[in-house]
Amino acid sequence: MTQTSSQTLPLHGKSALIIGGAGGIGGAGARALLADGASVTIMSRDEARIAAFASELAAVAPAGASVRHIAGDSLVEDDVAAAVAHASGDIGLDICVSTVGRGSTTPLLLGDAESFTNELRINVTSAFVAIKACVPAMAAAGGGSMVFTSSVIAAQSFPYMSGYCAGKAGLEALVRTAADEFGHLGIRVNCIRPGLVNSPDNPKVAASFEGDRPAAFLEQTPLGRLGVPADIAGAIRFLAGPESSWATGTFVTVDGGAHLRRAPDVQQRLRQELGDDVVDTILAGRIPGRDS
Repeated sequence: MTQTSSQTLPLHGKSALIIGGAGGIGGAGARALLADGASVTIMSRDEARIAAFASELAAVAPAGASVRHIAGDSLVEDDVAAAVAHASGDIGLDICVSTVGRGSTTPLLLGDAESFTNELRINVTSAFVAIKACVPAMAAAGGGSMVFTSSVIAAQSFPYMSGYCAGKAGLEALVRTAADEFGHLGIRVNCIRPGLVNSPDNPKVAASFEGDRPAAFLEQTPLGRLGVPADIAGAIRFLAGPESSWATGTFVTVDGGAHLRRAPDVQQRLRQELGDDVVDTILAGRIPGRDS
């Protein structure tokens, strides 16, 4: 059952591409944009999942707003270019939201250059690919808004997550540069810094909430709860829409106040996973298996 016509909604006539839009934060962002009248195209590598979610969205789309989907890899330039073309249709591209990102908890001395580089690619290179693909379409449409999901970790030290910290900090540097470089075209580029968000519809994310991990984060969160995708979707909607028309190159923190404190202590969990000897060797500045 569809809602009333989108013509009275604030995003009526706007087109939006959501990269990483199969669920979680991206899915919630797609719902928020669609509810306000935007036509949305969702992209993800999981074709079956993205098709099923697109059907869910189409069932609640306001009259006049369309829902499309396309399978693709956020790191493949041709895939993202195809998604931009698919989303643009006859009206151009007004909004791009990318929620692509990944991080792992690995002591730096146990890491390797390949794994570190992979985290930089998924967090930074994917954004570069999206910006490069979107700018021509947005410039042709007279401007647009890009929204990326960074993390509170970009501005907060978090031991044992060096790849993710570097990736999100790099993403924010890229966003600042792109905002300055393309502002004269009416293109805005902004970031959201979420805290820890539980996405029950994403099995990989949900699995990471097992054990004592949530409690460690809650101890450092003044508002006393974990985030949910809808918390971040509101910020996506604000930065994507006309209400933020004078905001670019900025970072909106939505983390329950976690940035006011310090990162949670995960050393005990590492001891359980790796063993005391390995952690003690790392804390002594030695590489386990080589210097021990």
